[in-house]
Amino acid sequence: MNLSKSRIDKAGRSLASPKELTIESLELEEDFDEYRISHLEPLSLTTLELQSWLHEYGGSYYIAQRVKRKPQIVRKLRRLSVRLTQLQDIGGCRIIVEKNEDVDRLISFIKENVSKSETFIVKRVTDYRDKGRDETGYRSAHLLLDRGGFSLELQIRSRIQHYWSESIERTSVIYGKHLK
Repeated sequence: MNLSKSRIDKAGRSLASPKELTIESLELEEDFDEYRISHLEPLSLTTLELQSWLHEYGGSYYIAQRVKRKPQIVRKLRRLSVRLTQLQDIGGCRIIVEKNEDVDRLISFIKENVSKSETFIVKRVTDYRDKGRDETGYRSAHLLLDRGGFSLELQIRSRIQHYWSESIERTSVIYGKHLK
């Protein structure tokens, strides 16, 4: 990817606040798409590495990954008034375990494995499980990972936390209100 940070942010602004359709706005949309999809390779490599470690973990789990879809990115840019390059969850991975205690155990397990690895680092851990996030009550632990300059988000939740989050997401769609 040969896009500058300022060009990526300009593409984000163009999509978040569209004006008129021009050749430049179409080019910026292509740049946006290129930036978004550039997260796929580092995300896939990270997910595969996590999955190989999880064979040694010893507990039951479910792992999935996704590159955030364009409409969700645009909504987030509008809602938070941030630059595209500031978003840390364009590439995201989620691990679901049985119980909340398993979340703690898995965070420690992953941090230990990352400390032995040279492929990515844990930049920050944000734990929304005790108090919930904002007024929504969302609960999950988020690990912000960096792989080759790409910020990736790893969410670790229990099955009940995942069920709650998915229920809120569906309810938001049904009622047309952003609840999460």
